[in-house]
Amino acid sequence: MNGSLFRAGACVAALVLAGCAVNPREQGVNAPSAPKQVAEQSKVSPPAAPVAAEEPRESIPPDVMYKVLVAEVALQRRHYDVAIKNYLQLGEDRQDPRMLERAARIAVYAHDDKDALDAAKQWVALEPKNIDAREVVTAFYIRSGQYDEAQRQLEALLELNTKEGNENAFMLVAGLLGRQQDKQAALEVMQRLVNSRPDDPNALLALSHLAVRAGVLDQAEQAIRRVVELQPDRVDANIQLARILSMRGKSGEAFKLLASAIKKQPKDNRLRSIYARALADNNQVDKAYAQFKIIYKQSPDDLENLRLLALVALQLGRLEEGERYFLILHRSNQGYESESSYYLGRIAEEFHKDPDAAIKWYSKVERGEKYLESQIRIALLLADKGEVDAARGQLSAITPHSPGELMRIYLADGQILRSAGRLQEALAVFTKGLKELPDNADLLYARGMAAEKMGNYAMMEKDLKQVLARDPDNVDALNALGYSLADHTKRYQEALGYIKRALELKPDSYFVQDSMGWVSYRLGQYKEAVSYLRRALDASSDSEIAAHLTEVLWVMGDKQAAREVWDKALKVAPGNKVLLDVMNRLNHK
Repeated sequence: MNGSLFRAGACVAALVLAGCAVNPREQGVNAPSAPKQVAEQSKVSPPAAPVAAEEPRESIPPDVMYKVLVAEVALQRRHYDVAIKNYLQLGEDRQDPRMLERAARIAVYAHDDKDALDAAKQWVALEPKNIDAREVVTAFYIRSGQYDEAQRQLEALLELNTKEGNENAFMLVAGLLGRQQDKQAALEVMQRLVNSRPDDPNALLALSHLAVRAGVLDQAEQAIRRVVELQPDRVDANIQLARILSMRGKSGEAFKLLASAIKKQPKDNRLRSIYARALADNNQVDKAYAQFKIIYKQSPDDLENLRLLALVALQLGRLEEGERYFLILHRSNQGYESESSYYLGRIAEEFHKDPDAAIKWYSKVERGEKYLESQIRIALLLADKGEVDAARGQLSAITPHSPGELMRIYLADGQILRSAGRLQEALAVFTKGLKELPDNADLLYARGMAAEKMGNYAMMEKDLKQVLARDPDNVDALNALGYSLADHTKRYQEALGYIKRALELKPDSYFVQDSMGWVSYRLGQYKEAVSYLRRALDASSDSEIAAHLTEVLWVMGDKQAAREVWDKALKVAPGNKVLLDVMNRLNHK
């Protein structure tokens, strides 16, 4: 052994025994440290070295130092049998649970079940209260089908926790079993524990949770119903039963159960919050809002409830209330500043029509999932004010952390340029984006639309067909390609095929209805065209739809109806270029 290696090895041994954990990667073991679950052994590597902090470094016996050194060097070189043998012997000789733990974990990683179980059993004997040790032994027994032995380990763990007054002992066991790979075997062991105490509500509740994790919902429901029979007013049991009922498609029964429980315990905000969230998830937003308001009245300092109340208020269009709640959240300095700033920015932008205030709020969003959106909103608002270069500078300062974020930045940049009439630059931005994100459907669609605006119909068609090649049911691409073919070519039957498919996929889309009306007009099917266009216009006051209907009615000879549609649309959008152009063109026919 050369000197440098010996010094490095001696350092490892000293650290192992003196309490300084060694990073296996730094010592040449190219894998992360091992987790506690034996079930995951094929994915992990040995853990960091054990500690023995109470033994001073200078008191380490030479023979112990040597065995640790040999074990660690063996571990570096992946001679796991040697490492296991040395640590197991040290653990046995010194009755040191840390050495036995290390031996067990290395053996788990090396798939040496015999030595792993031997080390783990000795580890348990020395540290009977150690949950990790019990878990390793239990996992081996479950994996080998020795359910009686696994049950004995867990019974001992339950007894220890019961003596210490731990009321969550069964949930601890359920959590331990839930980490096992064989969910059915783990559930079988848990059922055995419950069978010996069939009327213990804590055991039954833990069984129900484990059964949910295993996907055995009938067993989960049976167990939790027994808990509710034994303790009708137990909140966590009622919540668990409602959860299971919802998972089994019995939402009505779940709502009835929660409503009944709340009547009995109206001050229990945890129960009411679960009820409110369930209502919101099932699109009963008004009822959810009422429940969140009750919680707010009872617990005004519950900031998470206030957050949910604010979000539901916005969803219901109660913008002034939502603004008030988000302002309270923002002033709380309890971690809600970024999210509340984002929504206050949206309110300023869309409700107050105050872009400067919106930009100030968006600028306060410093982290979280709303950060990127806020930066993009700032850029778009700057562009709306005519500050296109500043807007693009805002976007260029963003550091994307994923392909999705990069795509959104390219899309926003291209949108800004397109809106500014700088179509060639927009096309270049989308093309650059596609070099970094080849075949990205959103960028292809955006470039196709920019090409269409420039009159480059060949590029438009190529890009949209490329989108459809990968996603034949992309409604936006189907509709855009169909409409463009109907508007710019005489390939009306081909256009009809694309639009019909889009309409099948999204029959309520007024954009698609407009396209169907337009292609019907091109095909000379005027009555069908009017029918589709009126449906589209009823759903949206979009100026282009109004212009289409105006043209169809005019060509049919009903100029009075055409003028009525046109006049009404112009009142909604005074000076709209599309509307003015269509009437100017029709008057000169």
